[in-house]
Amino acid sequence: MAHRRRRRLAALLTAAALVAAACGDGGEHTSGPSRAASAAQATAPPRTVSTTIAATTSVPPRPAGELPDVGAEVTIPPGEGNFPAVVLVHGGGWVGGGPSLMSGLAAHLGDEGFLTVNARYRLAASRSPGFPHALHDVACAVRYAAAHPRSNGSVALIGFSAGAHLGAVVALTGDRYGEGCPVAGSGIPDRFVGLAGPYDVSRLGIAAVPFFGGGPQTNPDAWLAGNPQLLTGANPGLASLLLHAERDGIVDASYTADFAGALAESGSEVLVEVVEGARHSDLQDPELVGDLIVTWLER
Repeated sequence: MAHRRRRRLAALLTAAALVAAACGDGGEHTSGPSRAASAAQATAPPRTVSTTIAATTSVPPRPAGELPDVGAEVTIPPGEGNFPAVVLVHGGGWVGGGPSLMSGLAAHLGDEGFLTVNARYRLAASRSPGFPHALHDVACAVRYAAAHPRSNGSVALIGFSAGAHLGAVVALTGDRYGEGCPVAGSGIPDRFVGLAGPYDVSRLGIAAVPFFGGGPQTNPDAWLAGNPQLLTGANPGLASLLLHAERDGIVDASYTADFAGALAESGSEVLVEVVEGARHSDLQDPELVGDLIVTWLER
């Protein structure tokens, strides 16, 4: 009995750490330039948040009604022409956080010529699980990015921590989601970038219960449909970059290694990079991962 209590306490502490670190207040920041080494492998937030355009853009806001608002924060690079689009999905343990956590990375990518869609999704709460609502919202953001008049139609989906889990599900099976989205199209992006994601939810135990609204025995179909580790065969044409912090401390590196292995077995193109000296929350820091992501997206 005491052993079971200790295990339950450890799981609860892990869940709390996931939320704290992903929200940016639980991780130790690593300063200085990054060095990367290739490794083998709630309540629903209101959708009335206005889509915004960064002050740096030379493009005026579109007239109301031309493209439905999906509650995202949009940055359009200055200049002429259409731009490759990037959708960003924040972390927060599925129960917290918001687009502001990815605003630094969004700004970095915008400066590099990407149209960024910093997505908002419905968070899990005591009487409202995140599944499948959060996935509907992320898939809708992908549709929006592809349909945006200043997008060239290509979309890369970037997620951090719990957002990497959501992004991975959508990258593999996004056409199953998007219910209620006012934008038509496919919810599957062209490419996926995962930052310190817990991809195999079957290993998370109680930490994933708020997202699914119960344990795997209570809602087995949701746990299967929401487990990227088991979905890699659904989209073998996906190209993925998976980054993991060398000193993560929250999400074990085996999650990334195992997911990369499953992607490769399915025939997908996948690259894994370990960010030396970084901790979990550092992987949303553009100073550490921005150039790595841009280099991969522009290759």
